[in-house]
Amino acid sequence: MIQKGLHRMQAEILMIGTELLLGQINDTNATYMGQTLADNGINLFQKTTVGDNRERIVDALNLALDRSDVVLCSGGLGPTEDDLTRECVAQVVDAPLEYHEEIFDLITAMFARYNIQLTENNKKQALVPKGGTVIDNPNGTAPGLMVECDRGMIFCMPGVPRELKPMLEDSIIPTLRDRFELDSLIHYRVLHICGIGESRIDDIIGDLMTDLENPKVGVLASPAKVRVRISAKANSKSEANALIDPVDAEIRSRFPNLIMGTDDDTVEGVVNELLLDRGWTLAVVETTSGGSIGQLMTAFGAQSYVGGRIYPLESLDLTDRAKLSMDLAEKCMVELASECTLSVVSDIVAGMTIATLFHPHGREEWTVGRSGRSKEMQDRIAILTLEHVRRFLVETQ
Repeated sequence: MIQKGLHRMQAEILMIGTELLLGQINDTNATYMGQTLADNGINLFQKTTVGDNRERIVDALNLALDRSDVVLCSGGLGPTEDDLTRECVAQVVDAPLEYHEEIFDLITAMFARYNIQLTENNKKQALVPKGGTVIDNPNGTAPGLMVECDRGMIFCMPGVPRELKPMLEDSIIPTLRDRFELDSLIHYRVLHICGIGESRIDDIIGDLMTDLENPKVGVLASPAKVRVRISAKANSKSEANALIDPVDAEIRSRFPNLIMGTDDDTVEGVVNELLLDRGWTLAVVETTSGGSIGQLMTAFGAQSYVGGRIYPLESLDLTDRAKLSMDLAEKCMVELASECTLSVVSDIVAGMTIATLFHPHGREEWTVGRSGRSKEMQDRIAILTLEHVRRFLVETQ
């Protein structure tokens, strides 16, 4: 039995389900669990995914207990033959499964409430390894489990996200914080930079990444943008923010006007807010970007976006693409009665995209060093083009 306060706790997660191995569903639970554990200052060093196979689940549990204090499992708590988590945990901790009538009564009541027929195999969900504790599941029929042995603690949660999330947040995390006297948490802030490569960013802030311990600075690249993550360990979010703020300010000083946004900000959302601040609307005309810019603005629900036009290149005179971009923007501005119009024309042979922005004070033109018809390239062009719009709006405030 692990006693509180003896050492820093180490946890790992075990994802159970053949559908995860086969890539039939995205493993969003693992992402959520990892973030939640990190937010609470819990060290997570291993994630394992295993299919619905008794021998392999048992092996994975034994290996996890050999190297970690706490194992958090997701999946395998249903009533079917391939739901094996209960049986495997019982085997690993050498405890028989016991039937709990009160659990089955709760399952029966839930089925009745939703007018669903109960079957005999649902009794399997009322089995608990001897000495284990049931974790309430108000959102489903499969209760969670907590089982302790001299090797560590095992927590079992359903694989359904809407059942797993409240179980982890409301029951498991408080238990771990109390058991291991976890006074600290990890809080982070993400700065988004568009249009600058990961290697260039590393060159500018590499010293912060290597020299700082708390907070730490890391870089993660994604299409058309790079995320700079500042993470701090402290006793509260306010204390963590006090550590993060000066590092945030230092990074911003090295990238003047180039920080697109923070945390959940998106370039389309930031552009929308900047346009609304000026009372301007935006129309977009696109050729080979496939309507990606308009799709981003529409999906965000941008109040500043009034619509757009899409023209296939085959229908246009491509003799002078820069002039074509201006002509399309001017035409769209008149048709949609917008204060601003953004036109995007790609030159696939030259490997670039020409953009024109008409606005109440004139027009701006620039090129994006990308072109192509693939969905990934269209999305990249859309983000980089909107980033140019954002920079113009920021620099002319």
